[in-house]
Amino acid sequence: MTTTQAATAPAVRHPALEPVPVEGCRICAAASNGREGARGRADFVGVRKYGDMIGQHPHRRTTDGKPVRPW
Repeated sequence: MTTTQAATAPAVRHPALEPVPVEGCRICAAASNGREGARGRADFVGVRKYGDMIGQHPHRRTTDGKPVRPW
């Protein structure tokens, strides 16, 4: 018995796996708006690019830059 398989699997889109913008960050907000605009245009490459921008954008932790007290 022989079976044939597709060369590539269909893409699975799962919005819950997209990066979440950090509240109060202007860069994340702009990228989120761009991602929604790209999604509305069915520009899935743009959706991915904006999602990557949100996910890779550095954010300072609340402990960064604060001196460590030795006592």
